[in-house]
Amino acid sequence: MQRRSTRTDDVRLAIQALDRHYLACHQPADDDKASYTVHQAMIDYWMLHGADQASADAIYARLKLVNRFIDHELKVGVLREPVLPKVLDAEWLKRFRHWGTEIDLVTQRRRDPVTGGWTVSTRKRAKSTVEESIIQLKAALRFNVKRMEALPELKHLTRAAVTPVRNFRLSLDQIAEMLDYTAEGDPELSPAHPARLMPLRRYLIGAICTLARPDALYDISASPDRWQWHRDASVLDLNPAGRIQTRKHRPAIPVTPLLANWLEATDDRLVCHESVVEKDEERWLVQRPVADVKKAWSVMARHFKVPAGFGPKLMRHSMATLIAQRGVSQQEIPLALGHTVLPSSTRHYVIFSPEYLSETRQGLEDIASELARKMATPLHAKPTQVGPDGRRRRV
Repeated sequence: MQRRSTRTDDVRLAIQALDRHYLACHQPADDDKASYTVHQAMIDYWMLHGADQASADAIYARLKLVNRFIDHELKVGVLREPVLPKVLDAEWLKRFRHWGTEIDLVTQRRRDPVTGGWTVSTRKRAKSTVEESIIQLKAALRFNVKRMEALPELKHLTRAAVTPVRNFRLSLDQIAEMLDYTAEGDPELSPAHPARLMPLRRYLIGAICTLARPDALYDISASPDRWQWHRDASVLDLNPAGRIQTRKHRPAIPVTPLLANWLEATDDRLVCHESVVEKDEERWLVQRPVADVKKAWSVMARHFKVPAGFGPKLMRHSMATLIAQRGVSQQEIPLALGHTVLPSSTRHYVIFSPEYLSETRQGLEDIASELARKMATPLHAKPTQVGPDGRRRRV
């Protein structure tokens, strides 16, 4: 007999710790394997592995879609309890793809800026989203293979097989117009529109200076606790301290003068909302992080007639195209995008070298200079300073 503490007085956390311990140590018998369900496999995968990953939110969403489809098939009588892994075959995949892309529509709610009322719209789910859920289900089943009788053979389709090639890119003139739009706002909407567009403006600045994916852009922070911005070396690590790298690698990139200017004007997250607080004749600036800029982007995209289906990630693709047009080598671009990874034994030293991604740095600086000439509004951040009380004020 042995005792082991869950090291918490929170009942919920203690139950989770006990479940993890049981799953890690339990050796399933033949009867356990015969009754092991798909639902159990997804739950065990999430509890022992998925919840601890940097991509936990995406993993949860993909497994949730699979779970909803299984519940749908149970409700209409196509499947019966218990749902065992052996029922997952090519015919089941065919039904899942049809349901996920044609029947189960994605619902979007949008607030009307004039009336203030909410409008509800629906759209079909992207085929690639369904395939990613299939890939996640396969990972959950493989993770729990010792708990089941046999691993079903599920064949997912590659992104290239379900996503048509889309070659639309923003030109430098279009990006300049978008930056002016985020600075001036749309006068037809409201006088406060420019203030509401500050997160989108900061997103555009970050995308221009880093080539980062949207999730990495939202994570960029100027806080010393995050260990991302190395001022002396002019390097920004897109992977914050404590975050484990995933297959979508987040590289370290050189900091251009434009990016340094905006980071100096930031307390924590680069992509944030700014508001002025007044109290006792004092005025200071408060910056609050935002979850995303999708809503502001969609309004701007309609304003500039960006083709449907192109979200904020379009900036990453457009900037990669622009620096390639300026002669940045095909060896540097994959490094800057995170598609190529330096060996771990040299990475920590190479990124602090003045020659590290020097062509990329020069290309981004040239683009920033051209944008400044094309724009009607200033490209740099408004001057601010942090007072002795730790509050940021505009100069």
